[in-house]
Amino acid sequence: MMQFGRIKWALRKAFLPVKANTLVLDVGSGNSPYPRSDVLLDRLEGDAHRCGQALIIDRPLVFGDALHMPFKDKAFDFVVASHILEHMKNPEQFLSELSRVAKAGYIETPNSIGEELVPMNIHCLEVMNLDSKLVIRKKASAQDVSFLGDLKIHIRNPAWSKLFHRSPDLFHTRYFWQDQIDYEILNPEVSCDWIDQIYTESDMGESSENYRSKGWRGWGIRLLAKLYGWRRNRKSIDINAILACPQCHSDLNFQNSSCECLACGAKYSLNPYPDFSNKV
Repeated sequence: MMQFGRIKWALRKAFLPVKANTLVLDVGSGNSPYPRSDVLLDRLEGDAHRCGQALIIDRPLVFGDALHMPFKDKAFDFVVASHILEHMKNPEQFLSELSRVAKAGYIETPNSIGEELVPMNIHCLEVMNLDSKLVIRKKASAQDVSFLGDLKIHIRNPAWSKLFHRSPDLFHTRYFWQDQIDYEILNPEVSCDWIDQIYTESDMGESSENYRSKGWRGWGIRLLAKLYGWRRNRKSIDINAILACPQCHSDLNFQNSSCECLACGAKYSLNPYPDFSNKV
């Protein structure tokens, strides 16, 4: 029998405070973009770090770095960053970029309890929402795991297993913001540079089981995607009008297959998609 908590959790993103005419960015969209988003930003074109799944491209897509987003200030009305923050070794810069390119947004991560139960070596942060503030702890290394995680208590203990699967909201952080993001980093002196080596050595991120949409949930997501896709096709989105140099945020001069920053002269490819990951 379906549990109310799981149904409510599965539908959580269907009820974000986003109006029909709102321009929405999905940062780190990967293989499961937010159905309502209008523009996607991702870092890798292959399937690395997306659980081995192919990147979904069904709407305007831009390749770029989430720490240096290639968009103008306040280009978007709303930005979704779901299960991205916990991967960021420089959370200050990432959160600053979110509030620079958008007027409001939604952030979702595993919370500290979830990290304690299911520690991931590609997560370098623990995040909690306390009194409408993001409280962040940096992990000192990939081995910064918990006793409960080593025990796999969420699998081996029936009571914990039932709670973990029936009440996923208890193990996640959800944070809505307007104009600015209120946050505190408990240990800013800790470096998370070790995460770079994890990405270099592995093409896989979290278990794909966590992200596959199966059964009624998958059917519902596909239905929402079709509905929002139909609405999105009725919009006129000029992607070039909201792009900017990721380094200095200046305007770009667009040519047939490339663009050039009018201030710093950096050049980027536009073929087949705007790619600000590397200069040309």
